[in-house]
Amino acid sequence: MATQTVARPAPARAARSARLLPVAGVTAFAVLWEAAARTGVLPASVVPPLSGTAVRLATLLTEPAFWAAAADTTLAWAAGLAASVLLAVPAGILIGTSERAYRFFRVPIEALRPVPPIVVLPLALLLIGGGLEFKVVLIAQGAAWPLLMQTLYGVRTTEPLLLETARAYRLDALRRLVLIRLASAAPLVATGLRLAAATAFGVCLVTELVGGASGIGALLVLAQSGDDLVGVYAVTLLAGLAGLGIAALFGWVERLVGARLAGA
Repeated sequence: MATQTVARPAPARAARSARLLPVAGVTAFAVLWEAAARTGVLPASVVPPLSGTAVRLATLLTEPAFWAAAADTTLAWAAGLAASVLLAVPAGILIGTSERAYRFFRVPIEALRPVPPIVVLPLALLLIGGGLEFKVVLIAQGAAWPLLMQTLYGVRTTEPLLLETARAYRLDALRRLVLIRLASAAPLVATGLRLAAATAFGVCLVTELVGGASGIGALLVLAQSGDDLVGVYAVTLLAGLAGLGIAALFGWVERLVGARLAGA
């Protein structure tokens, strides 16, 4: 009896399909948005057509005021993310490598981690005032938690056999930390960095929306206060595209770290 061969999709075809599916999804969403707004399924007083929003977005990109606001948002986001990395990664390593430190800090971490930055915002305004420092403090407070937890978990879940082998080869504590614990935790730290970057951008927009700080969020407040519905959607769409770009960039970093460690 002849053996039947099951046809399998070529890797190149599967990869191409994986790339095209998100594009198809975005295209379908755009078509539905435009059709629903044009046919009146969605009232024009609530949702403007996508084409009009896109034209307004293109106009927005030619305005110097927009680029100044975008620069303020980018600076605050980058500074807040950097501060969260400098705080969370060393703290996660120190707490994760010591059982006593983990037991000591576990309850305070679990108690403080759910507190959203919006709750800290009035206190930050009172103590710091507006401006870049205010935004950086809130961004770091929000973005540090996912990075701290991923780093802590990655360090604590290092394979014990690897640590015992390193001790058997008489590697000192610093080398065991760098070569074993940090190498083992790197994929989770990269995941935490991706989550922290997205969280930092969201918190940055919130500080600008609620706290009155300059940036893209302030443009959104300005459009809303002027009853500029198309402007609100244009700025919101722009913020969504920026968030998508951040997710794509740090997702690439996460995959790169995983690939490098897999090939090591």
